[in-house]
Amino acid sequence: MSISRTKRNRFFIAAVVLAAALVSIGGAYGQSDPAQQTPTPPGAVLFQPSRSFLMVSVRDDSDLPAAYRWLYRDHVDDSISQFSPYVTGYATYRALPVPPGGEDFGTYNWIMTEHYWLINDAALARPGSKTRSTAFAETFEKSYLEITRNPTDQGLRADKWVGTREGYHPTVFVFVPIWWEDDMKGFNRTIADGPNYRWLIAFKYPDGVSQEVGDKWFHEVLAPAIIKQPEVTRFLSSRVLKDPKTGPFQRVVEIWFDNSKQWEKAMAELKGKVAKPSWATYGTFPYIEPYKDFVGTFLLDSPETDHLRERRGYVTTR
Repeated sequence: MSISRTKRNRFFIAAVVLAAALVSIGGAYGQSDPAQQTPTPPGAVLFQPSRSFLMVSVRDDSDLPAAYRWLYRDHVDDSISQFSPYVTGYATYRALPVPPGGEDFGTYNWIMTEHYWLINDAALARPGSKTRSTAFAETFEKSYLEITRNPTDQGLRADKWVGTREGYHPTVFVFVPIWWEDDMKGFNRTIADGPNYRWLIAFKYPDGVSQEVGDKWFHEVLAPAIIKQPEVTRFLSSRVLKDPKTGPFQRVVEIWFDNSKQWEKAMAELKGKVAKPSWATYGTFPYIEPYKDFVGTFLLDSPETDHLRERRGYVTTR
């Protein structure tokens, strides 16, 4: 018996309200504020509603048949089998074509998958934990890692970040609070206000630069300059959670435009308006090295596939 989207949304809202109540009375159910988070003990599973973004690239379009074969033949069913009891949203967006100059901003070219989590299950994979969330491991082949520009010696999700412009483009996996922390432009925008060319980015500051110092520049220099651009219709941002921590990135930002030409125009104008911070080690705007410290992708509003609603594959018991 399938559950309607409305009912699933009601269940999700009820779970979030329950989690908030538990946190408010001092229960150890995790905190959404990255600054307040403490590491999860080995084996513990915390009730911690969160959202994650996963970006994947391919070498070029000739890899799409093999990449999609793995995604829909193996991975989606594996994922639903593993986390459906505690994931309320699981959808994949097809990345839009990389615009001219997109490589200067670390653009990924295949898919972005979004999850909405009720718990923090990352502790299950930590050293010292004997607890397992599933009886099956994920299915993948070395060839999949090759076509998605991942190192082939670190498993499906690399333990060590090795992204570079000409080399590896490892899978990006970041967790953020379930709601955006900073809503800086376009609060009243509705779906009827026009098309949305959504630029989702994740970045970290160079080694040796604290998040406090970097975020001061972000809030006082970079974000205000972007928001002033008339081509920008929406600006949202959140810090990446410290737990689960699945990569080097520290902040996620989503910026909307009407189309790719508007993005190109805004970026050309910003290059002459935003001053290089004193701590920057990369000389070109946005002064954070693409693919190493700065990655992103371009998306539409609606996903290519809403897996929990649409998928009827080989979903195993746990």
